[in-house]
Amino acid sequence: MVTGELDTARSTKPILMLKEQAQLILEICHFTQDLNPLWETRTTLKRLKSLSQPIVREVHDLESDEEKFEHLIQYFFKNLQFKQKDKDIDLMGCFLPQVLSSKQGPTPLLMLLFCTLCEEAGIRAQVTSCRRRYLLKVQLDGRAHIVDFGRACQKLAPYEIVELINRGFDFSAGCMQSDCLVVEYLSLFKTLSRQEHKLQILSIVHSYLMRYQPFNLKHLSERALVAYETGDYKTAVDDIRSYFQYKQPEFTNLNLKRIYKLALKRTRHSERQTPNTFGDSVERL
Repeated sequence: MVTGELDTARSTKPILMLKEQAQLILEICHFTQDLNPLWETRTTLKRLKSLSQPIVREVHDLESDEEKFEHLIQYFFKNLQFKQKDKDIDLMGCFLPQVLSSKQGPTPLLMLLFCTLCEEAGIRAQVTSCRRRYLLKVQLDGRAHIVDFGRACQKLAPYEIVELINRGFDFSAGCMQSDCLVVEYLSLFKTLSRQEHKLQILSIVHSYLMRYQPFNLKHLSERALVAYETGDYKTAVDDIRSYFQYKQPEFTNLNLKRIYKLALKRTRHSERQTPNTFGDSVERL
């Protein structure tokens, strides 16, 4: 939901610098186009703009943040009728254009859309939890409120906040970056891509996850496995070599070492068939 004239070109900023909601939405539009070129980024942004413009104009002249926020909730959940769907969802149901058409989709994506709408209306909504519960901290007229996105942004009563604190929630540690929603969204894509055996999509998802979490070795090892399954042995070798630069061989990753040796063997076989295709030979572990 981007009302401004946002450049659809890919940003040259490091991905971790893209904290604004609109920039995160733009990244998801690029991600969608990478998975399906028919869903062009510019077209998706236009659809988002057509959804957000009416309510942003409506709340622009309201003086009270409380009134603005109530209007946004009414518009998003009642007028547009967006509904969360986290169970019995397939891969197609997670794509942003499909979510915009069906008005239902995974909670992380809907929450990011709602936060973007708040940002455009001048309301500060920050993520405080996006796993066990989807909670936002909203600043309204100088006061902070914790709202439950899973219950249509219903404000939590003091006793509910105390109960959550007793269950391990920490509201004093500050808010999370909104890109945690993108990571949750991509993680769902990863799970569904593996279940539906969409390996090309899975490889792209892993690459995006590594942009947001560059030091998460699990993404690196999983991308290596996908590369091996799809016959991209050189990428598998490169990723596994990078993985073992930071992780010692253990019984939990012996299968990865085995795959490394198989991929290395097949890479060298390809080099013999087509000399100088890959350059210098890779080294053994």
